[in-house]
Amino acid sequence: MTSEKARFERFQKVYGSKGNEQPKTTDDDELTTTYDDWATEYDADLESFGFIGPRTAVDTLAKYVSDPEAKLLDAGAGTGMVGQELARVGFKRITALDLSAGMLMVANEKLVYEELVVGELGKPLSFESDTFDSTTCVGTFTIGHAPPESLDELVRVTKPGGYVVFTIRPDHYTEAGFDVKQNALEEAGKWELAERSEPFLPLPNGEPDIWYNVWAYRVL
Repeated sequence: MTSEKARFERFQKVYGSKGNEQPKTTDDDELTTTYDDWATEYDADLESFGFIGPRTAVDTLAKYVSDPEAKLLDAGAGTGMVGQELARVGFKRITALDLSAGMLMVANEKLVYEELVVGELGKPLSFESDTFDSTTCVGTFTIGHAPPESLDELVRVTKPGGYVVFTIRPDHYTEAGFDVKQNALEEAGKWELAERSEPFLPLPNGEPDIWYNVWAYRVL
């Protein structure tokens, strides 16, 4: 049986929690290895914290996208928790993207994805431009993870009229430069803001110091 202490230590190693505290793992290769090793226990760990980030983000997307045949990208898919929520609201054509092959192996067992792709946010993605009708990215724009430049590629691979829905920790939003990047994309006519949620606790049972906003942009 996994102890609560072990769960908390795994979480802290990757994410950190309080204010600008840095996680112990920040190197890309080390992060990949850590996620590979964590894959089989990841769902249980986050579920023990009451993780509601995936459901909250998907419920936001579903307000704007209703076609069950829409082709969606789940960027930073991990073990497929977002994919399960997308399937719950009726989406059928979902592609998972993640840097960890181990996490994607677990995601594949959920039988909600039509394609799984190993790739890293912040670097050029292997998809053609305008491949997806909409895109989600949950829990990945956080300390020691994907940089603001990731948004350029998410916009590129999403069709005009589609939505990019993602979460950001508000304590990371300005510190990491997401505010500058998001505003620059808006000023360049790449997207327009549809919605920004109020801050909420994505892990209410275990992390009172971590907050998320859900952002939804319409690609132009």
